Amino acid sequence: MGGSSAYSKVTFETCTRLARVGYQVAHIPMGRSNLLGKNVYHGVLLYPSGDEPFCEDVALQHYIDFKADMLITLKEPWVFSRVFAYPINFVPICPIDHSPVSNFITSRLQTAFKVISISRFGQMELKKQGIDSEFIPHGVSEVYRPLEDRAACRKMFFLQEDDFVVGIVAMNRARKMIPQMLRGYKRFLESNRDVKSHLLLWTSVVPDVRPEDAVSIGVQDVGVNLIPEIAELGLATPPNDVRWFKPEEWAKLMSMGGLPEWDPSGGWDMVKLYNTMDCLLLCSGAEGAGLTLLEAAACGVIGITTDYAAGPEYVGPGLVVPWKDYVIYDTPGTRRVLADVDAMAEALTKIYNADRAKLANKAVRFAERYRWNNIIESYWKPFLNKCAEELYPLVKKEGTTTWA
Repeated sequence: MGGSSAYSKVTFETCTRLARVGYQVAHIPMGRSNLLGKNVYHGVLLYPSGDEPFCEDVALQHYIDFKADMLITLKEPWVFSRVFAYPINFVPICPIDHSPVSNFITSRLQTAFKVISISRFGQMELKKQGIDSEFIPHGVSEVYRPLEDRAACRKMFFLQEDDFVVGIVAMNRARKMIPQMLRGYKRFLESNRDVKSHLLLWTSVVPDVRPEDAVSIGVQDVGVNLIPEIAELGLATPPNDVRWFKPEEWAKLMSMGGLPEWDPSGGWDMVKLYNTMDCLLLCSGAEGAGLTLLEAAACGVIGITTDYAAGPEYVGPGLVVPWKDYVIYDTPGTRRVLADVDAMAEALTKIYNADRAKLANKAVRFAERYRWNNIIESYWKPFLNKCAEELYPLVKKEGTTTWA
């Protein structure tokens, strides 16, 4: 909780905001990230992590110690090997990013007290398999907003004021299809010979391996060496080149926790990064949500995503790119689509030629619906109240009813 990944951001915002409105919340950080014992952080009780990547070795004992009513997990369900079999009220949050949904997911939901979908797409796919779920989308922090001096932001990231800046903010994973997006950007340049543009690639350009990736069952979504891809496409040199961090500089940045969401002292942060962009390109092979699309939109940056899974829901007024084919490259046989390269270039061209100020206003208005305060009030609180009615029914002479 408190890291730079989407999982960390969603966990931090959900836990701390629920604690703020009166719920008792505890959190077990995954990946051995808390080995210091119990402590309280922003009103949330943090338990020690386990020795296993996803804390299944300590989940039950912490659940009992906290006298918890529910164990809510935020991770793809297929990474779990036994927590779903424990005698607890198991509530998995399910990022569904493919169709048809894999039985590696559905097989772990049969004993759940409740299932949470973070997209209508995921809710529909689970329903096809006979699994009902509650819809609770991800949100975006209030720190993400348009800044008045975008030129200063661009100067901070070594970009010119009149550049057409395309951004990619994504982990280096095969599922993200970054090489496919590089080809889409290349086709855009070929179709617009006079454009002055840069692709700002905010990711590691070489594969990185984390302990939680080494799971025996599930998706081995490995990273890709992007440098040969960039070089072979002729995008490593000016004028319309791809900008990225040297691997050693990126590793140093990540070792310090990555960029903060907002740095009031004026240093680098994610808000200023998004404010350098004219559009965000996320034509990946699958998205369970697409948090970066929301963050960019809140900063007035229009998005482009693939017309598959949950991406279209989170891109709002942005553009969707069709796909013509898919690949199956992982253990459960899930489908990862290939966004059409020509359509990707056409989408970039549309944004390049559009009134980008109008697009920015549309993006900001869309993102306002996903502010975390609204997500807590409109989705989380009604859901938790409904759970409380089921877990603590009102007993009368006439029989057992809910408190509603």
